Formats: sequence, structure tokens, C-alpha cells
Amino acid sequence: MRRYRNGLVAAVLAGAYAGLVVILGVVSVVILLTAQDPILLTGVALVIITFPLGWLIWWGWDLVPPQLEDPVLLTVILSCAGLLQAYVLWRILRGPSLHEGGTT
Repeated sequence: MRRYRNGLVAAVLAGAYAGLVVILGVVSVVILLTAQDPILLTGVALVIITFPLGWLIWWGWDLVPPQLEDPVLLTVILSCAGLLQAYVLWRILRGPSLHEGGTT
């Protein structure tokens, strides 16, 4: 298994970000499915923390055909975008791999 210069720190930061995205996504879906008139502050927070992909998805949502406009689907897509960003964050922050001797 490879070791990276900032592997642990990158994993903790990316994991915390991914956890926040998952929590907001799950809470938003539960509110959408259970409340009669949902007010989604968690959905707004999900759009904000998934910047820049979240904003692109939000503004591009107007291009979706009306029969596919489902707020649950939007929340799932935003959550997937956030998880993708968590993976990219981990890849960027982990740094170069360390060789057998422990140096770069």
C-alpha cells in the first residue's frame, strides 16, 4: 500500500467533507419525502457546500425536462457531486507518494 506525504490529513479533511455532504443529502431527502410543505435549508446548504459543481447543477437544472424535475433527484445529484469533490480534494491534498525510504 502506498503512503503519501499528507495522506492522513487529506483523508480526514476529505472524509469530513464527504460526511457533511452525506448528512445534508440524507436529511434533505428525508424532509422532502416526509414533509407536506418542505422548507429546505439543508438543500440550500448542500448547494452552497458543493460549490462549484453544486452551483453548476443548480443553474443547469432549468434545462431538465419538466417530467424529470424531481427535488429528490436534484438532491441525489448534488450529493454525488459533493462526493466526487471529496475524492478530488483527497487526491489534491494527499501530495506525492513516498518511496520505500520515506523520502519523495
